[in-house]
Amino acid sequence: MTRVIAHRGYSAKFPEMSREAYQNAIPVSDGFECDLHLSSDFKLFLIHDDTLDRTTDLTGDVHEMTWAQISKAKPQPILFKEFMEIAMGAGKDVLIETKHPHKFKGLLEKRLKEELLELSPKIDMSFMSFDPRAVWRMRNFPGRIVQLLEKKVFVPKFFADVVAPYWELVTKEWVDEVHARGQEMYVWTVNDPEVAKRLAGWGVDTLISDNPELIRNSLS
Repeated sequence: MTRVIAHRGYSAKFPEMSREAYQNAIPVSDGFECDLHLSSDFKLFLIHDDTLDRTTDLTGDVHEMTWAQISKAKPQPILFKEFMEIAMGAGKDVLIETKHPHKFKGLLEKRLKEELLELSPKIDMSFMSFDPRAVWRMRNFPGRIVQLLEKKVFVPKFFADVVAPYWELVTKEWVDEVHARGQEMYVWTVNDPEVAKRLAGWGVDTLISDNPELIRNSLS
């Protein structure tokens, strides 16, 4: 059965990576995806971009701002711990992307490990990045290691448990190749029901969507 993961929460209908986006994704998805950055005072929080400009009423580079400054934005970004509390409370799987490049480099993954050790989550976790160095930093931590891809490249099993390409790149032959190596395939960002049905028919393990309700219903 193909999983459907809410990309940045139910972001087709609610502000991305907001409390509302994740709370409303609970009944219509198998889990949540999020993007992580660090504030200048090393608070781990959710946002996709390097700046507040696109998604909030404030502007500025998040890596040069304290959490106290960032938290004044509307809609307010949420801390990673709050995201995990929502997911853990609902028993949902999580896909966690660490965003690179930025000045903190490996400190982002270090803080992620520290916070997860404090939380001791009993849910399924996957750790993702486009940066192979970030993927490698998470290799000995419990959870699936996922290499995000913008083009087709060979990713050996010792390096990552999962390959995660953009949906337009995927072919049935590639899905079969990945499974033959003992890996899984996650595909992003799937918002078309016909595409979802085709990918699920090819055996894709996880679909990541802005509209999880639409995609989940198309597979039922």
